[in-house]
Amino acid sequence: MSTIQDIHALEQSIYDIVQDYINGDYNEDDVLAIDHRHGETTLTADIRETIKSRKGTEIYTLKELVRAGEHISLEPDGDKISEIANSWLFLK
Repeated sequence: MSTIQDIHALEQSIYDIVQDYINGDYNEDDVLAIDHRHGETTLTADIRETIKSRKGTEIYTLKELVRAGEHISLEPDGDKISEIANSWLFLK
């Protein structure tokens, strides 16, 4: 079972990757892969073809984790990010 600190740390890591995506550090079609093995959660953001998907790996499209913020600017979708973090740390 995970602690609330684990959840917040994973949320922040995902948030940072999505913010980098918004800032142009990733390609439009890049994805986020979350792999949980041996008690460690690993995040990878890259093009889908380069990510080694194993049993227990979930892939999320980065553009699906973005929403329109105030004044039509883009921002990480905190609700979706929180949902992902909670599902990974409580269920995995």
